[in-house]
Amino acid sequence: MATHDSSERLGLLLSRCSLGDQSAFTELYDATSAKLFGIAFRILKREAWAEEALQEAYVKIWRYADSYNPGRGRPMTWMINVVRNQSLDLLRKADYRAAEEEWNPDKDGRMSGDNPAAQAETSQEMQRVMRCLSGLTDEQRDCILLSYHQGYTPSEVAARIDRPVGTVKTWIRRGLIKVRECLDQ
Repeated sequence: MATHDSSERLGLLLSRCSLGDQSAFTELYDATSAKLFGIAFRILKREAWAEEALQEAYVKIWRYADSYNPGRGRPMTWMINVVRNQSLDLLRKADYRAAEEEWNPDKDGRMSGDNPAAQAETSQEMQRVMRCLSGLTDEQRDCILLSYHQGYTPSEVAARIDRPVGTVKTWIRRGLIKVRECLDQ
């Protein structure tokens, strides 16, 4: 029930943002930024990059709040996709890929267990997602995690697991449908 109430609240905030309500945007940011930062950080593995991706994603969320369609998914899912796409765009820039090898996770404070991003990932919602992922085939789960968790494109996933791109896309699509159905229960 709490997830449904939270989803309704976020949907209302997005609706108010689409009308230019800055206080709604502040409230939306406060309610979602820790979780969305965690997603950006998971993909980019660098605090500064995750912050940059998150900032750009919130600009897009503000500008395109009116494009959120409740019939196509939950508000948090829509925002996660905005952050994920922004993070992947940033990751694909050559200067970010080249510098990736310089990152040392042992020196990055965001990797400790007492930070908001780590706590967001262990939230009840994350536990629900993990439960739903456990109901997938190994292939579906691996492809989804490589794509959404590690930031690989379907072509990169296909090359990594030595399978055709079409097969990988099918596993991802079918797996996501199963996860969505599981989360909606």
